[in-house]
Amino acid sequence: MLKKINRISSKKEFQEIKNKGEMKAAELFSIVWMKTETRNEILDSRKNRKFGVIVSKKISKKAVERNQIRRRLMEAVRLKMDIFPEGFRGIFLVKKNILDKKEGEIEACLKKLF
Repeated sequence: MLKKINRISSKKEFQEIKNKGEMKAAELFSIVWMKTETRNEILDSRKNRKFGVIVSKKISKKAVERNQIRRRLMEAVRLKMDIFPEGFRGIFLVKKNILDKKEGEIEACLKKLF
C-alpha cells in the first residue's frame, strides 16, 4: 500500500489535476498528470510524488473487484516509484481490460508509459 504522503485525498487536488493536467494513455489505463514547481517557498511536501486512482462502476459493478484493481495498481506504482520525477502528481483512469491482469503486467504497462 502507498504511504499516505503519496496519495491524493482531497477533492480540490483531484479537480486541479483533472483540469490542468496532461493526459497519457496506455492499454490498461490512462493517466492525467502534472508536475508541481519546486521553488524554495513551496513546502517539501510538494516534492513528494502523489497518486490517485479512479475505477468507474462501468469497469465492474462489484466493489470488491474495483478495490482489487485499485490495490494492484497502487502496489505496482509503489514498486516503480523511482520512474516518476519529484513533484509528480497523477490520477490513473482505469480501462476495462485491466480486470484479468496481474501485477507484473500492470508494472510492465506502467514502465512502458514512462
